[in-house]
Amino acid sequence: MNADAGYGLRANVLYRPNYTAPVKLGLELGILEKSRASQYFSANVSGYYDDFKVSATSNIFSLMFLARFQSSHPHKLKPFIDVTAGWNVFFSTVSVEDLSYYYSGYDPSYSNSSKARWALSYGGAGGVDISLNRRDDIGLELKVAYLIGSYTDYLTDPYIDGNGNVSFQNNNSRTDMLIPQAGIRISIH
Repeated sequence: MNADAGYGLRANVLYRPNYTAPVKLGLELGILEKSRASQYFSANVSGYYDDFKVSATSNIFSLMFLARFQSSHPHKLKPFIDVTAGWNVFFSTVSVEDLSYYYSGYDPSYSNSSKARWALSYGGAGGVDISLNRRDDIGLELKVAYLIGSYTDYLTDPYIDGNGNVSFQNNNSRTDMLIPQAGIRISIH
């Protein structure tokens, strides 16, 4: 598996301005987790022995404007081309969770996020929409997108040492992404 690969969810909402027009316009949102680290610790805090879980993640949130070019005629297989432009937001989180059961009604957890780093992104995708019913209300979408991203600083590869201290690798690079996708399409008429 590619060390730079992540996993996540993406969803889009598309509107066809004219029923016969071969274009749909809309928004695409996504969240991707690039890397994660977790570690358990035990410590003496204020005279009590507590167990803790420290977790750190490196994430990407996407907000894209989307234009899809696709035949408006019903077919079993409908290829399409997407043109997208928007932003990828790079951020990291660290959370500390007290796993002790001595507290009632109090959740002694702590979390923190890094400063979000915005990167302009644009690109295209190609795919196919496979109709799953006769009315063409439900379909299976398979697509691959390539997004060209601007340069930005971002944090990756969280590391937790034996004392519970968290560190990240600081990177500065282009933020290009290759995103294979499979999903379900639901059309509302």
